Amino acid sequence: MQKKKLTSAEKYKRKMLRRRIIASSILGLIVVLCVCLFTPIFGVSEITVEGNSTLTAEEIISASGIHKGENIFRMDAKRSEKKLESLPYVDDAKIVKKFPAKVKIVIDESTEDIIIDTPNEFIVATIDGKVLYKTTDVTEIPVPIVQGITVTEAEPSKKIKASDEETATTNIEYIKCFFGSAYWSEIDVFDVSDPSNFMMVMRSGMRVTFGPIDTIESLQRKIQMMDAIIAQVKPTERSYLDLTTDKGYFGEYTEDEYENIKQLREDGDLIKKLTEDEPEEVEEGESENSESEEESTAENEE
Repeated sequence: MQKKKLTSAEKYKRKMLRRRIIASSILGLIVVLCVCLFTPIFGVSEITVEGNSTLTAEEIISASGIHKGENIFRMDAKRSEKKLESLPYVDDAKIVKKFPAKVKIVIDESTEDIIIDTPNEFIVATIDGKVLYKTTDVTEIPVPIVQGITVTEAEPSKKIKASDEETATTNIEYIKCFFGSAYWSEIDVFDVSDPSNFMMVMRSGMRVTFGPIDTIESLQRKIQMMDAIIAQVKPTERSYLDLTTDKGYFGEYTEDEYENIKQLREDGDLIKKLTEDEPEEVEEGESENSESEEESTAENEE
């Protein structure tokens, strides 16, 4: 059955109807858009902040550039997120619009993980090397100090730049192997100034020498060795742990060596001295055997 052909008048009427529908739709959209953009209903009435501990909610809201009364549709969330991520203490920011008039700011805050020692100041940074701030007093900051990285640029909210970028990046990766461990808070100093001897000093005073590190895997093996030995001994200010060979050696300084170390610590030259002058290391088992032999000899003499 053939369709009935439309007359010219009928075609014209349909064409005009379509035009009226399109015009009405456009007008309706304009009205809705005006309502959304210019009525107080969609003016921001509440701004909340989540994920902050160091920065206050007021500081974050101010840095975002979002204001109460601002139209939620005209608010540029991406621009506000970039503004927040430019803050040293913000790793990531997300703006969530909750219609009709609420805004939630969710941030992932940076943490103070390491202190990089430089000739003129200390740089407080994240474990990835992002600069948080600079200071001359770190006595109240309970995180490890890193010595041996020559910093050429340290701009807050950006990663440090070093004279030897590759070596600095590698050393940071080595330090990250200890991050989050049960004894991270017990580490006082990492010294990476000597490529042939990665070392650290514990808050107990015990120094640990790892020797040259070639890969993350080789360092992790030495960390496992260190964990096993530390579980069997009691680290003190007079003790040291040598992990430069396949066997770990634990020992203690003599009284004279210990007094010298205390003086070096007071003068601020301890790390330099320990790196240059390695003490004679005694394997833990050998030390115990030697003491047993001396006691046995003394008993026989009696």
